[in-house]
Amino acid sequence: PMFVSEYLTRIAECLRRQDFSLESIGEAERICIWSRRAPGSGGPVIFVSTGIHGDERSGPEALLQFLENSAFAPGVDWVIAPLLNPSGFRQGTRSNAEGIDLNRDFLRCQCRETKALIDWWRAQERPCRVHLSLHDDWEAEGFYLYEIDTTGFSQSLSAKILAAVERVSPLQSNGPVDGHILAAPGLIIHEPVADEPEGWPEAIWLTRTWPVRSYTFEAPGRLPSEVRVKSLVAALEGALKSLICVS
Repeated sequence: PMFVSEYLTRIAECLRRQDFSLESIGEAERICIWSRRAPGSGGPVIFVSTGIHGDERSGPEALLQFLENSAFAPGVDWVIAPLLNPSGFRQGTRSNAEGIDLNRDFLRCQCRETKALIDWWRAQERPCRVHLSLHDDWEAEGFYLYEIDTTGFSQSLSAKILAAVERVSPLQSNGPVDGHILAAPGLIIHEPVADEPEGWPEAIWLTRTWPVRSYTFEAPGRLPSEVRVKSLVAALEGALKSLICVS
């Protein structure tokens, strides 16, 4: 497995070639935020995040694979957070070094990593409008995604994303999944309400703070690593292709 430094170095090489700028935020654990703003684009700010659970390595690996083979489209504002939980990634644990699940901390803000990300977003002139988050679900037999949309007018991208994924991975067909009914194979439509009232994930905070379309991709943990990574790359490619067409 890659070390944090190796992973972030390879990510940096890819993003610098695409003229992204780096901000390092946080205190105990520095978090890399890469952005590239298109002057006068007027389009949505698209935020891609992964690595919030340190034991879910397919997301960071899929983002790196995507970057080494593809480019983010010009004329769009991008924000990329390639590793939100460096200490968990280093330890191979879901939680951070303090034993806290960062993806349940966006209301309590107990962790410096969570607070740093929230403070960074609140300081931005333009808010997030689209959020793509890459995860593994270790119990899943097929790929699935959570869709949360608080924009009130957006066209869903789920069908196109899932069609892209289905070419490389099966979709989750057996439900419920974590108590959620599947609206279709691979699809959970989620209200902007946390499953645990005090345990807000990143996607809930974003969609309750601004009008945001959020897609959380869950790679099938019961399948081999290469399938999980391919499924997330396909989901990312499908989402970005659709977004650029409609933006």
